[in-house]
Amino acid sequence: MDVGALYGLRVLTPRLELRLGSRDERLELGRLAEKGVHPPEEMPFAVAWTDRIGEPDFLDEFVAFHVQHLADWSPDSWNLNLLVWEHGVLAGTQAILATEFAARRCVATGSWIGRAHQRRGIGTEMRAAVLELAFEGLGAVQAESGWLEGNDASKRVSEKLGYVPGRTKEQKPRGVSVIEQGTTIRRDAWVRRVPVSIEGLEPCLPLFGVT
Repeated sequence: MDVGALYGLRVLTPRLELRLGSRDERLELGRLAEKGVHPPEEMPFAVAWTDRIGEPDFLDEFVAFHVQHLADWSPDSWNLNLLVWEHGVLAGTQAILATEFAARRCVATGSWIGRAHQRRGIGTEMRAAVLELAFEGLGAVQAESGWLEGNDASKRVSEKLGYVPGRTKEQKPRGVSVIEQGTTIRRDAWVRRVPVSIEGLEPCLPLFGVT
């Protein structure tokens, strides 16, 4: 499927730009991850991908992960990994994904930020940006997220944005059981927290299953 239109999509807040990256920008993102995402004794992700940092093929696999999501794209199953810049400096990535969006109108999100950019509200602002894309741009009715037990930063983002607790499930990112707390927010409960503008969305709508 031709996903070229997605490269023209921009989601903007007063200090952030969210968009797809080039290969060089994805490499830069991988190098940002190599500088640290979380303390090594912690694992905030259901998939322990950061444990591979330092291995010889990490950067190649990191870039391939982003490329593969675009290669596998279909209106029935999509995963948009947007790179996030703060005033032109790459800070992390914010994903928004869905399965059978045309029928379910439900999205999920996931993200990470380099340690040097944490604790400045960027995580809240970039998720608010993609919620605006979901609810106002794509017509979603619900968004889902989740945080692993101990990941207080992700928990706080969900709480600030008005998510409510949902189902819990067990994850084993490092072979040990950890509870993941699911959270949801519905469109009628969404309150815009920051000005958001969206550019280049209209030619992308069929790719998201929006007609």
